[in-house]
Amino acid sequence: MLELPSFSACIFDMDDLLVDTSRVWVTAEERLLARFGQQRTAELAVRWNGLNAADVARTIHEILHPPWPLAEFQAMLREALIANYRAAPEMAPMPGAVELVRALSDRFPLAVASGSPLEGIAIALQRLGIRESFAVLISSEEVPRGKPAPDVFLAAAARLGVEPARCLVFEDSLAGARAARAAGMSCFTVPSAEHDQVAALSTRVLRTLADAIPLLVRGTGFQPVADEGPAHGQDGRAPEG
Repeated sequence: MLELPSFSACIFDMDDLLVDTSRVWVTAEERLLARFGQQRTAELAVRWNGLNAADVARTIHEILHPPWPLAEFQAMLREALIANYRAAPEMAPMPGAVELVRALSDRFPLAVASGSPLEGIAIALQRLGIRESFAVLISSEEVPRGKPAPDVFLAAAARLGVEPARCLVFEDSLAGARAARAAGMSCFTVPSAEHDQVAALSTRVLRTLADAIPLLVRGTGFQPVADEGPAHGQDGRAPEG
């Protein structure tokens, strides 16, 4: 039997974990790349999956050498992302996301720790109707290092007033899973790419966030879970950044 971790707070990634923001990011990246004659491909995008805007731009800059200084290039991507968040007519929740957040919000303090700009985080959660469920919103732009460094998760734990070892992280990316582990936190994942590597770092691999509800919420069949092996690669999501 696999005993579930003991925890006092939950920290969620956001992009493609709580809300489908793939078009927000992909469109911003495509337009930026097109400005100097390049195309976005899945093979390229996996190199920056899970990173914040500054680190995505840094990775593109290192690989493709656009004709702008790094700082200017980073600002261009960030501005494009915020514009996309503002303009998006709607954003779809990922399966089980709203249900899990609402189920946990009366029981534990919750935080979002995301690579998106803070304004984008707030817009997305507001559109899903779950902004008020979170005591803390933090962008990895606010800390010295983005994921896979643990800084954003450690900062979220500090703002929640909870020891890192008592935090449970929900993630989808390899960078995020590495960050959670580096922070000394348990990590439940719904892998969106690099499934085997994400699974190897996970406390538990889920097909969707809905799978966590009976595991973590007392009164819905909470019990130790038989270790049936990882369920990664079965959620039907494309291995996209």
